[in-house]
Amino acid sequence: MEVNPQISHNFFTYFYQQVSKFLTIKKFDLNSTINKAVSHFHREYQMSAQSCYKIVVVGTSGVGKTAMVQRLVDNTFQEETQSTVGVEFKSFNITLDTETIKLNIWDTAGQERFRSVSKAYFRNAVGAILVFALNNADSFNELESWLNDLHTLAAPNAAVVLIGNKSDLVDDRAITESEAQSFADRHAMTYIETSAREGTNISEAFLRLAKSINDKVKKGEIKGQFQPPTAPAVPLSTNPDPNPKQTCKC
Repeated sequence: MEVNPQISHNFFTYFYQQVSKFLTIKKFDLNSTINKAVSHFHREYQMSAQSCYKIVVVGTSGVGKTAMVQRLVDNTFQEETQSTVGVEFKSFNITLDTETIKLNIWDTAGQERFRSVSKAYFRNAVGAILVFALNNADSFNELESWLNDLHTLAAPNAAVVLIGNKSDLVDDRAITESEAQSFADRHAMTYIETSAREGTNISEAFLRLAKSINDKVKKGEIKGQFQPPTAPAVPLSTNPDPNPKQTCKC
């Protein structure tokens, strides 16, 4: 089971608060306290994500896919990064109104020699971030090929958001906004320009994708089971044996 670190932290915080409370009133019941803390943990875990969606980040090598994911998940940026070998995995929770969506993000390699590996992870993806670099015309020209692979391998009606990354490199721009928007319109995609270096529109891009997926699921355009795994039961006795066997005679 993968548990959000914040939830684990909250579990122990709640447990500590309960222990402190019982110690204060001098009626400390360890078994009752643990049960209350576990119940609190279960409720919080269930509320942590109502839906869980697999998405892929796709595009030619060097367009900044990994930098975008790092900016989203860790809010960091590394100037020099190695090209992704195969795939890398991250998860991230996004809130839509009162609903929390968990995105399982597969950051795929863009190099041709790893393309067959990357394509294997497109299967059953219900959404994709399709990325090109605004300073790289070749990465834009290869979008059609990546999009064809997505349509062939991803879930039917998967949502796709087109991203023009590296918007901070204004002087090196090779693709105009109108060119990119025209491509997006032809393929019924949302288009957003981002900068992983500056953090511009990164959260917005993934938020738009999550909303598009969620809307398609609710309309029945994307079918499947998207509930996250439930927290495992933790068997705890609420009625401990009042006369436990003594194993130590010391």
